[in-house]
Amino acid sequence: MLHIPRGLVIRDDSCSVFEGASTVNLIFSILITLGIFISYLPQYHRIYSKRTSEGLSTNFLLLGSCSSIFTLTNIILVSSKARHCCATGALNTFNCINSQLNLVQIGLQCTCAILILVFVLILTQNSLKQDKHEYQRIVQVGKLVALHGVVSIVQIVVGLYSDKSVLYSIASINGLLSTLLTVIKYVPQIYTTYTLKHPGTLSIGMMCIQTPGGFVFTATLFFTKGSHWSSWVSYLVAASLQGVLLAMCLYYEYFHNKGQDAELAERLAVERIIAENLQEQEIDGEEAAPLL
Repeated sequence: MLHIPRGLVIRDDSCSVFEGASTVNLIFSILITLGIFISYLPQYHRIYSKRTSEGLSTNFLLLGSCSSIFTLTNIILVSSKARHCCATGALNTFNCINSQLNLVQIGLQCTCAILILVFVLILTQNSLKQDKHEYQRIVQVGKLVALHGVVSIVQIVVGLYSDKSVLYSIASINGLLSTLLTVIKYVPQIYTTYTLKHPGTLSIGMMCIQTPGGFVFTATLFFTKGSHWSSWVSYLVAASLQGVLLAMCLYYEYFHNKGQDAELAERLAVERIIAENLQEQEIDGEEAAPLL
């Protein structure tokens, strides 16, 4: 039986793909990680200030959240090889950190995307500006996203405890589904914005940061050592389609009739929702009065 001296690191040639990480790529990745969080702040603030989901497509919230979960599942599985190399000592600290930056970035992006749904559920629940029927649909979206999260955990466990072919099959399927949902999710949101002729609660500031940032993020994922195409293609598609949506919102908000039509359309929509909610409260009050 071959005796391996204690402390001796056995070199795994398959880990060499993660070596020679770029310092420049590391710096860009760290800046992008910070930028991902900052880019979502305008959207959170817009939901907080408006207290309504007016302008946000329910399907956009559902597909966007599920797309992020698919991508996170993909990167957790794809990056497992690098984590194994780090655990065996085949990679130094610098290369280990570089190999896991994509996981940190995508994990943060997934969390931030789902938080949009969470903030809508929490901040608009008792708001007079929130369409109650729309809110019930958003509640159903929240349940579906939670179920998807559970299914993804099962996929991750199965993938990590299976052979390489099964792991990469699960990762690739999640990557493809993420790309598909990324394409699909922008269709209802673009349609909603086109129909309403105003961005509503959808944040232009967020998209102004995320659209160019999406292309930069795609580049860092592409040039990362050991990257897999299924981990970055969805972000390339997302950045392209988000650019289309951003152009529409900018047109309606600032250029079409100097934004006056967009402001009027949004105000009328919110006033209609408030009137409907007040009417429902009056009816409920009248029904409850005989019981007192």
